[in-house]
Amino acid sequence: MKLILINSLWMFADKLLKLCVGIFVSVFIVRYLGPEWFGKYNYVNALLVLSGTLISFGSEGILVKMFVSEESDHLEILSASFWIHLIFSFQSLLLSFIIIWFLRPEDDLYFLFGFLCIPSLFKCFSVVRYVYESKLEVKYIVWIENIVFLVVSAIRIFIIVNKYSFSALFATFAVEGILTSLSIYFFYVKKHVNFIFQPPNLNRISKILFDSFPLLMAGLAIIVYMKIDQIMIGSMLGDSALGFYSVGVRWSEFWYFIPIGLASSFFPNLIKLKNELSLEYEKRFLLLHGMVFWIAFIGAFAIQFVADPLIIFLYGDLFHSSSAILKIHIWSGVFVFWGVAGGNYFLIENLQKYTVWKSICGLVVNVILNYLWIPTYGIMGAAIATLISQFCASTLFLAFVRDLRPLLKIQLLSLVFWKISIRDFSENLIKR
Repeated sequence: MKLILINSLWMFADKLLKLCVGIFVSVFIVRYLGPEWFGKYNYVNALLVLSGTLISFGSEGILVKMFVSEESDHLEILSASFWIHLIFSFQSLLLSFIIIWFLRPEDDLYFLFGFLCIPSLFKCFSVVRYVYESKLEVKYIVWIENIVFLVVSAIRIFIIVNKYSFSALFATFAVEGILTSLSIYFFYVKKHVNFIFQPPNLNRISKILFDSFPLLMAGLAIIVYMKIDQIMIGSMLGDSALGFYSVGVRWSEFWYFIPIGLASSFFPNLIKLKNELSLEYEKRFLLLHGMVFWIAFIGAFAIQFVADPLIIFLYGDLFHSSSAILKIHIWSGVFVFWGVAGGNYFLIENLQKYTVWKSICGLVVNVILNYLWIPTYGIMGAAIATLISQFCASTLFLAFVRDLRPLLKIQLLSLVFWKISIRDFSENLIKR
């Protein structure tokens, strides 16, 4: 249990450091690039993230599970995962290129695509990270990634302060990806057998791909659902509009690590209570949902008062419209927080099949509303579309599936969970 806690703390510290430093550096980047080029960057990055789900083929969890249960075959597993990542990285980049050529055929995004796509080709070297995750030794990966991240972030600041070309700045994203993957790889092979020269086992590759396919579809639906608004804005309104939109969205999504951390902390205890058929099982779920709801609600309410001065102070008057996006998009966090907390319910109750359908539900609503509202209401329409689609995926969808209605009940009760907590506390006090 101690190792699990320490491993979780390392992962949490990694996320928090990257988020804080990343937000700080992004202020310099946004000011330096301006809305148009920042929009171009986010457009290409959204496409690469979208197609990048193919690289691992959804195998992350499967590989960790294999390294735990089949430790004696770790060389075979590493070799198979290396070739899966390498082959699908080329397919991923080809898909991104085709999408750019189809949506923006006469655009100047190709040189930017060239810089940002390079790290994808080196992700095959970092598959050893799953070995460290399986052994609860993620601290080594955290150290390597953060050292590279901090050094490259300092270089980015240096480039911006000295007003070097945009190409120099974009090149740092390629350098960061290459250095991170190769550093993790060389750290591993320094003490272990080099898995690259291990002959690939086609049966092992087939098994990984077969087991990972459902997870790939679920991950792909989620990524498309999360990034489609940026791609549609860039294609329909242009890069400057996407630049303004991306600034607001980046701040709106800044705190999404909070429900992930809370849900991960509750997860082992919820499994235990479920196995014991304890009456506390539903109450513990209610506590989790109540916590994430009120954190999200209070945070979204507070943003209504600080969004304008925050955006203007950090980015200047030019990005004032981003604050309006932030004020609307931040309310999506309520349903995102609920969705993350409810993810535990899907896993514990063996209802994973519905995760794909709820993501598809949100995606369909998001695409339709964006298509209808972006031409009329611009980026404000996209922000409202995201809010409604998050509500449909995380809450409304539950009402139409009988197996998920208990989760909907928990969500609704979490609105007044503090009253229930006070009542339970009073009853326990009387009993004592």
